[in-house]
Amino acid sequence: MQVESLYADPVVAEIHEARRRLLEASGGDVAEFRRRLRERQKASGRKIVSGPVKKHTEPRDPMDSRASS
Repeated sequence: MQVESLYADPVVAEIHEARRRLLEASGGDVAEFRRRLRERQKASGRKIVSGPVKKHTEPRDPMDSRASS
């Protein structure tokens, strides 16, 4: 399997293109981009479900966990 084929997914490409267009419409300003997205969510009338933000941690090296056992 070639590495390039992982990035040739048409659905992923469509998502990236939509994000690019939305960011471009916000003048490249990420804060404005997020504000517009929240505005669209609110205007949709759909229930927005969210949970607590999880802290991202780097995965542990399996060899480290065996060494500490």
